[in-house]
Amino acid sequence: MTVDGPEKPKKFSHWNPFQAFETREDALKAAKAGVWVCAFLGASYILQIIFVAYEGKNTFGDTGDLSLVVGNYIAVALAAFLAWRIWAKQGFWSALFLALWFALEIAGKVSAVISGQQKTNFGWAIMFAALTVMTILCVRACWILRRERKLAAPS
Repeated sequence: MTVDGPEKPKKFSHWNPFQAFETREDALKAAKAGVWVCAFLGASYILQIIFVAYEGKNTFGDTGDLSLVVGNYIAVALAAFLAWRIWAKQGFWSALFLALWFALEIAGKVSAVISGQQKTNFGWAIMFAALTVMTILCVRACWILRRERKLAAPS
């Protein structure tokens, strides 16, 4: 109890990756934030497919050979699968794989900017920061929900 009256539970925020989850619903909301990361990854690969189809090369200037196109389709299917696993089952391993994939995407983007192959702006930094927060929330929440399911399972 505080001077102002009884303490109210803190409202869940998608912008604090290290907040405590007060309820199971908060953990579910946090886990489902990972779907936005999957949507970003899927959309970025769909954009590559569109560029290859209309320009004959992707946004990095690589020519549209079959392996590039097939790889992009596989990435879109994988992003959709991970989104489904995280949305429906809150799978910890799916969330962990998503976090690794997203970290590799960020590393590739940073290395391309440092080497001068690409340019970026402050908007990209804000977007990647927001997606990083969502990825951390997703992994933490899926871990907590996994632990909760294991404790509830009959032994």
